[in-house]
Amino acid sequence: MTNFRDLDGDFSALIELMSAMVDACAGSSISHGMGWLNDIQTLSIKLFKQLCSTKSLADGCVFKSATGKSIEFIDQGSVSILARASVETFLALHWIFGCPADRSQFRHSLWQYAGLTDRVNLNTSTEEGRVKQADARLQQAELLRFIEGSPLISEYSPKEIKELKKGNWRVGWSWGSEAVRAGFHKLYFDNVYSHLCGYSHSNYISAMQTGQAQSIADQSRLASAGIQISIHILAHFIHLYASLFSQAADLLAASPAKPVADMWHFKAEDMNFVFDRMKSADHQGE
Repeated sequence: MTNFRDLDGDFSALIELMSAMVDACAGSSISHGMGWLNDIQTLSIKLFKQLCSTKSLADGCVFKSATGKSIEFIDQGSVSILARASVETFLALHWIFGCPADRSQFRHSLWQYAGLTDRVNLNTSTEEGRVKQADARLQQAELLRFIEGSPLISEYSPKEIKELKKGNWRVGWSWGSEAVRAGFHKLYFDNVYSHLCGYSHSNYISAMQTGQAQSIADQSRLASAGIQISIHILAHFIHLYASLFSQAADLLAASPAKPVADMWHFKAEDMNFVFDRMKSADHQGE
C-alpha cells in the first residue's frame, strides 16, 4: 500500500477529520449518572496526541549540541513505540465503548478500578499524595460494589474475578483478540504488533535495523511502517467514533476525506486473499 499511497496526505486528511469529529462532540450533554461516558473524549484526545507525536517523529529531528554540532535523524524506533501505544489506546477505547451501554459501563468500571488500584499501591511521601490515595480507596470501594453487583460479573470465573479485584482489567481477552473483534485480520495484526513490540522491548532485530539504517532515506522507509499502521488506526477510530455520535457521523458523511477513511478501514475479509496467496506460495515451495 505504501507503494501507491501518499501516506503524508492520507495521514493529514484523517487527522484533520478526527480532530473535527472529536471537537464537534466535546460539548455534548451527558445524562445524569452517565458521567463515565466522558472518558470517550479522554481516550480520544490521548489517541490524537499519540498519533500526532508519531507523525512528528517520522518527519525527522535535528539535535543541536552545546558545541553547535547538528545531528539530523529519524528515530524510527520511537515511531514504532508510539505507534504501538496508539494501537493499544484505540483497542482499549474499542473494548470499553464499542459495545452496548450496560456492558460498556461495566468495562469502564473495571478499567477505572484498575487505574485506582495502581494509584493506591504507589509509595507516596507527600500529604497531597496520601490525600489522593485516600480518595482513590473510597472510589475503589464504590466501584467494587458496582462491579460485584453487576450480572456481567457472572461471565468471569472465580479465578478471573480474583484477578479483577487485584486490578487486572485485561482478564479474559488480549490486544490480539480485541483487534480481531475490531475488524483487524488476525495474522496481519499479530505480525504488525509483534514488530512494534520488538522496538518497545529492544529486541535484536530492532537494534539491528536501527544500526543498519544510516541514511535518512532508510530511516524514513522504516518509519513509514509506523505511519501506515497509524493511518489504519485513524480510519478505524473515525468509523467507531461515527458509530457513537450522530454529529461525528454527519461530519464523516460530508467530509472530502471520507473515501480515504473508507479505504483505510479495511477489514479482515479484505485481507484474506493476501494470506491465502501466501499459504498457497508456501505449499508450492514444499
